Amino acid sequence: MNEKIKNNINLIIKIFILSQPILDVLTGICVNTLKLDITIGVIIRILMLAFICYTVVFVFKKKKLLIPYLIIGLYFILYLVGMYLYKDSSILLEAKNLLRAFYFPILLMSLYNIKDEIRISNMTLFSVLFLYLIFLFIPTVFGLGYKSYLITKAGTLGFFNSANEISGIISILTPIMFIIFYRSKKIIPIAVLSVIYIAVILMIGTKTPLISLIITVFVTLIYIWISWIKAKKYKNILYSLGVVLVGIFAIILILPKTNFYKNIRTHLDYLGLDHVTDIFKDPFLVDHFIFSSRIEFLDEKSRIYLDSEFYEKLFGIGYINDGIETKLIEMDYFDIYYSHGIIGFTIYFSILLFVIYLILKDYKVKNYNDVMMVTIIFLIMLLSFFTGHILTAPSVNILSTIIILSLIKRNKKDLLFTAYNLDIGGIEKALVTLVNRIDYKKYNVEIILEEKKGIFLDKVNKEVKVKEMKVSNHKDVLIRKAINFTRKLVFKILYDYTYDFSCCYATYSYSGAKLALIASDNNSFYIHSNYKFIYPNESEFKAFFDSRNIADYKRLFFVSNESKNSFLEVYPEYKNKSYVINNFVDTKEIIEKAKEEIKEKKSKEKLLFVFVGRLEDASKKLRRALNVVKNINNTELWIIGGGPDQKIYEEYVDKYKLQNKVKFLGVKANPYPYMKEADYIILTSDYEGFPVTYLEAISLNKKVITTIPTSDELLDISKYGYAISTDEDKMVEEIKEIIKKKEKGTSISLDEVQEKRLKKLYELFNE
Repeated sequence: MNEKIKNNINLIIKIFILSQPILDVLTGICVNTLKLDITIGVIIRILMLAFICYTVVFVFKKKKLLIPYLIIGLYFILYLVGMYLYKDSSILLEAKNLLRAFYFPILLMSLYNIKDEIRISNMTLFSVLFLYLIFLFIPTVFGLGYKSYLITKAGTLGFFNSANEISGIISILTPIMFIIFYRSKKIIPIAVLSVIYIAVILMIGTKTPLISLIITVFVTLIYIWISWIKAKKYKNILYSLGVVLVGIFAIILILPKTNFYKNIRTHLDYLGLDHVTDIFKDPFLVDHFIFSSRIEFLDEKSRIYLDSEFYEKLFGIGYINDGIETKLIEMDYFDIYYSHGIIGFTIYFSILLFVIYLILKDYKVKNYNDVMMVTIIFLIMLLSFFTGHILTAPSVNILSTIIILSLIKRNKKDLLFTAYNLDIGGIEKALVTLVNRIDYKKYNVEIILEEKKGIFLDKVNKEVKVKEMKVSNHKDVLIRKAINFTRKLVFKILYDYTYDFSCCYATYSYSGAKLALIASDNNSFYIHSNYKFIYPNESEFKAFFDSRNIADYKRLFFVSNESKNSFLEVYPEYKNKSYVINNFVDTKEIIEKAKEEIKEKKSKEKLLFVFVGRLEDASKKLRRALNVVKNINNTELWIIGGGPDQKIYEEYVDKYKLQNKVKFLGVKANPYPYMKEADYIILTSDYEGFPVTYLEAISLNKKVITTIPTSDELLDISKYGYAISTDEDKMVEEIKEIIKKKEKGTSISLDEVQEKRLKKLYELFNE
């Protein structure tokens, strides 16, 4: 059970975050309709906090957290003792308020200790905001739901309960909306969502979301203007100023019809004022109008605190005075200080300040996303001071916690590779070898497959998480598209840009290409073959790669210079993002597995060629190898592999009576003992990328005879084998000359080459 929790804690937390709007709707119904004091939202959030504490200590073995947990627990006891000794209080009500207030530091401290396990997408947070907006907008349009204020003022809350809490949530998530809009190219959805957002924050009737919007817009404009000044795009600044002025004018026209404006007018009438400027004539009016009498509540709370016992000053005066629940100041810092005393305040904010210090220590602002995340932290701290309910309300501070933690530098980076499956094949084997070489002290690695199957599944290091995301093949087109769209949407909501690096490793995997693009902005696409031979028609070539959206990838990987160069003939504009990075092989495993005993032995009188690969004549052209042994005496050929054209080759062998020279050995999970027996490894394809077989042959110190001359930046196959013609007659003569030379394989430290290659990949992972 603990292992399942460990593997799925990130998903569990994401689901919990996405459930927040639902929990708040249920809370609204419980309080306003069912008149319950203990709500479903409260119960689930408390249970989730307990679950997280258990998970951190007992699943992830963070036993050091037991000390701060015990300190907080001891404070809880001393606080409740004070309530019992000095207050005519309901201990149950005080305990509820105590846990509500300390929910934030306990959650923050707990999740910080498993921060490497948590990746929350901005799209997840945006989806939460979207749900809150919809649950506010639809009931309001149809005249349903609850009012923001019980008397006088106007405002609607949908089916939610607390205007201040919902306003706080919308406020801190506003910059997230701007992040999503900033990198989106879809104008119509942006326009529709913007209208809904503006309508909601004006209908809800509170000031907080409007303040957040103004700050976010201001920061965005400054960021954009600075970038335009650097790029000397001065006209864009003028155009944007025009757009801003139009926006301000539109708001001025709309504002008098909104609940926000009605509340301002109502408040002015209540105070007997004609104009907004009149409020600045009297400090009392400033407090009443701008701060909603928070300064008055602060003075009252301060008086109670100063009159309290020394014990209460240390541990807090609580939330009840003279048997009546006191009004919160709604300024979180002061509410925590007075309600929980010097010790409670110190415990609470030492945790928050420590985490903020960790953020400031390593955080660097590099792009708009970073600017907006810093803006959220600023809003959290600002709104906590002026409007409250940001740190002290679990519905809000759960989101605040996740956002704060997302800014902290994790010890490990998260890598994602996508592929079709892990069945036998060069690409699949190379992928497994690559992920097995990665340093798991520095990286978390995941593989997402369309089909979680294949002989290499058991070969993947246990540190690697292998997941499946099936592609529907339903016979009904509409149903199939709906299922696949839904799966992609769910992936986008949960994992959009949450990985530090993503790679579509299997070139042909359409689904994998889409997921790799969604998963990270540091994304890559691996091209394992020379596709001009697969798609000689340029329009088909472009159609294939355009369908994979290669224009959107940050970089393209090729397994050889030849495949890269032929690709750039069609797409020269992608030269600067094209890299040659060959596949990896496990040389130690190859050498060790080559020692396995096999019943087949090569004839001492014959020269042995070994072919390893898929029996598919369209690309592999194995008949060329059969023609070689047919025309050269004292030679034999072992064929390892299977495929759709095996029967064609068997018929060729029967036709030319080559049964004594050719052996079909079938698919072998371990082909290395057979390769070890070979005099030459032979490949007669029309096209390849940089076959893994080359590297396996080099590991076994075997010469390669191939129709595919190829190289990458670190390895030139011509030094370790022979490139021959694809013409069958010339091929026979060239191989006869090679045999006469009787050259042995050239020794090389392939591991050193691969370490250089891996170092290059690490650099790309870390960008």
